[in-house]
Amino acid sequence: MRRLALAAGTALVLLGVSACTGDDGEQSANVIAPGAPGEASTPATAEQIAALAEEQGHNEADVTYLVKMIEHHSQALEMTELVEDRYERDGIERIADRISAAQGPEISAMESWLEENVFGPARENPAHQNFCGLEGDGSHHSSEDDVVECDLQVDHEDMEGMVSDEDMQRLTNAEGDDFDQLFVELMTFHHQGAVTMAEEVMAQGKDQTVLKMANDLIAEQNTEIARMEKVLAGD
Repeated sequence: MRRLALAAGTALVLLGVSACTGDDGEQSANVIAPGAPGEASTPATAEQIAALAEEQGHNEADVTYLVKMIEHHSQALEMTELVEDRYERDGIERIADRISAAQGPEISAMESWLEENVFGPARENPAHQNFCGLEGDGSHHSSEDDVVECDLQVDHEDMEGMVSDEDMQRLTNAEGDDFDQLFVELMTFHHQGAVTMAEEVMAQGKDQTVLKMANDLIAEQNTEIARMEKVLAGD
């Protein structure tokens, strides 16, 4: 169970978020500015995007997504740690190395966001309102310290794509080509679940940094799914 606390944010309208590539080659969020009644929406200016990112804050969906995705990524890293002593196809090892190299830093980035936007503000102002993005009086505090408490259970059954304990044991016991095929099966299922979670926060979240993390995850994990299919196909 994690204790979470959110400062209240100004709710602004985010009508569309999609991946686009700027002149520097990096992906960024494309925000659509609403028009006046009867007028079409138009791409937001850089100033409007900056103001939106500064003012809109974050909501419960952003925080819940990160808390769950940290746990989700952690299981993927557990799976990749099994590869070295069990794999047969070289492609499997390369995929595991890429997953590890990507998801370790992503966990750190998500933890940093939570510290900056959730845990840090809670320590500085334990009596603030609107904890966890929910309406409340901010009076629910933990017994250990004076931090507003929000109970978000990180339950495997609550997360798309999490591998069961039984399947993790099967993977641990497998070797050679049996391991390779089971690894791809389970990791594909795991990635598909992560993509679903990311798509949900893209629709429900508010924070621009969280939305970009989710958008990048969708592209990254769909690419990995395609790579795993090619490895098993012998391409």
